[in-house]
Amino acid sequence: MMTMRPQEDLGVEAKKAAVREVAKLLPVPESLASIASIKADYALRQQANDAQLSVTVTTQVEQAQAGIEALSASQKTIQMLQQNFLLIDKLCQECQTLIENHDQIKLLSNARNNLNTTLKDIEGMMSISVEASEARDSLGDDRELVHTFERLTALDGKRRFALAAASSHKEEAGKLSPHTLVRALRVVEMQEVLDQQQAEEAAEAEGAGAMASITKPRRATKKPLTPPASPGFLVKEKMQGQGKCYKDKCYEYIRKSVEARFDKLLSKFVFEDLKVALEDGRSIAEELADIYDFVAPCFPPRYEIFQLTVQLYTERFIQMLRLLSDRANELSNIEILKVTGWVVEYQDHLIGLGVDQSLAQVCAESGAMDPLMNAYVERMQATMQKWYTNILEADKVHPPKKTDDGKLYTPAAVDLFRILGEQVQIVQENSTDVMLYRIALSVIQVMVDFQAAERQRLEEPVTEIGLEPLCAMVNNNLRCYDLAMDLSSSTMEALTPYYAEQMISLPNRPRDDKTPRTIEMH
Repeated sequence: MMTMRPQEDLGVEAKKAAVREVAKLLPVPESLASIASIKADYALRQQANDAQLSVTVTTQVEQAQAGIEALSASQKTIQMLQQNFLLIDKLCQECQTLIENHDQIKLLSNARNNLNTTLKDIEGMMSISVEASEARDSLGDDRELVHTFERLTALDGKRRFALAAASSHKEEAGKLSPHTLVRALRVVEMQEVLDQQQAEEAAEAEGAGAMASITKPRRATKKPLTPPASPGFLVKEKMQGQGKCYKDKCYEYIRKSVEARFDKLLSKFVFEDLKVALEDGRSIAEELADIYDFVAPCFPPRYEIFQLTVQLYTERFIQMLRLLSDRANELSNIEILKVTGWVVEYQDHLIGLGVDQSLAQVCAESGAMDPLMNAYVERMQATMQKWYTNILEADKVHPPKKTDDGKLYTPAAVDLFRILGEQVQIVQENSTDVMLYRIALSVIQVMVDFQAAERQRLEEPVTEIGLEPLCAMVNNNLRCYDLAMDLSSSTMEALTPYYAEQMISLPNRPRDDKTPRTIEMH
């Protein structure tokens, strides 16, 4: 019942609408006479509409049939393409077994395609600056507004493409292994070698033509002849400025990156804060391990990237040491030992990475630390002289002591060599071999000066010295001999063979001669 009611309402509404339309067509009784003409007109219109509808339906049916036929043909074509692709894959698999080094050829092809794509991207990115400059120049001309807008629109599109390309390349590069990068670089290197060979052949051909023209001069020419250029010279001259020089460019960018890495250390830290400078130098030196593990494997072994990086790092660390040496008078002995200790750490770090010991010691033996070592040695020697002078003065005031077996002595010898031994040990633990050698020379000089001071006192009259102090002095000097031999042995063991040989040749070095007797007082 509920569904029937709306339908009846629609029928009533339709009747009312029809009545209104009829009322419009026949507003007066006289209009009834035109009913026949109205019916005839309606019949004509209905006939025309039926004909048009029939044509339209027929056309749609024909188009639908054509579409179905095209779809069927497309399906057959797709099936044929699928079969062809399967056949191609099958043939490719068969070719892989027939062609040698197919996998390498495939990698080479992919590398060339990627390289060409990258070069095109780079060319597009490089053109951005030129087009931006042109757009900037046209902004001031009102007549170029349309062209300026077009240029800005094109620039925005290139900017978006460059950002998207850089992002995708970054993601792809993150997935590459060092072996893949090595293969890519080797492909580039092989291409460079091939280009160079072709250029040399072309240059040699031109050189041969030039030689032929030189050996057959015109008779009418009366100018003095210059010696003909050799073909090798012509080839070299032709080759200048040619080639992509990938290895040289690689070295150049590595040098620039190293200079940028050392910029703050050499321009700021080394002048402001020694502790910060050494810490920054230590963190930079630690990067060599990552370069050895991750960077060097990404390049062909012929490039020797790790050796190059070690050389560049060492050169700049030597520059750091020279800058610190310019401030040698401002640094304390403890700070100087920190610098030399850092050099030892860097040296051990290089040796741990497989660097030859002679190359690892370049920093220490470059002479960059000479002002620092000179300052430390001079201060230490002056301090030692003050100490043994005070020790000798104390011996004049305090009476000698006696051992259980009746030997007279003073603490002078023991105190002096204890202090000397401590200085040698400090330098041995915190400095380089050359610094230890310099300290050993300074210790010898201190002992020579101490011996001279003792001899000078022995020249004084016995009545002024006293018999017991005189015996104590003799016993002290004999004890100094034993202590000097012990200090010499421990120092020689700490020195490297090269510096140990230098020490052996010194005339004032303590030697193992016959030990004289001590003097006893009963």
